[in-house]
Amino acid sequence: MRRVPAFMFLVLLLVPFPSTATTVRYLDLDSLVGSSSLVFHATVTQVQASNQGTLKSPRIVTDVTFTVHRVLKGTNPGPAYTLRLVGGSVDGYTLAIPGQPRFRTGEEVVVFLEFTGIEHVVTGMSQGVFRVAKDANDRPIAVRDLTGLSLVRPGGAPDQFEPGRPEEPLLLEELFRRVNESRAR
Repeated sequence: MRRVPAFMFLVLLLVPFPSTATTVRYLDLDSLVGSSSLVFHATVTQVQASNQGTLKSPRIVTDVTFTVHRVLKGTNPGPAYTLRLVGGSVDGYTLAIPGQPRFRTGEEVVVFLEFTGIEHVVTGMSQGVFRVAKDANDRPIAVRDLTGLSLVRPGGAPDQFEPGRPEEPLLLEELFRRVNESRAR
């Protein structure tokens, strides 16, 4: 039997492996509403990545523009709202952050945003985005895709969400009702 030298074991421990998840605190709907200063139902009208740095030192951001249909919490930002996210692809560079929401032009969403004192950011990373689709009965539903997140629940171990493993959907009107109820508490 051949033994692996101790230094090889140490090398394996010290070699960084790429992370496939970002660990964040789990936010249930009440926590999501409470942490957010702006919540709206919208359609994504434009997604535009740009390099705000230089070719030698890129700083990639993506501006996502929404047509706002309904404000559920906060001050109405008007008919259009643009959110800047860190990351994206431009000029042959890609910056991808596991758990950061990605948006596609034309998709319908409900977005929860918190104010950092400087700008709005998506509350709880992708936890703050519900994507709208249709169920088998053609009713609008809202679902969070938590791919790329490792969620820490109070008093528990982290839950890892694998690609394609979304939470249970809610009827869109039920989500609206629950957000309004949470605001009233």
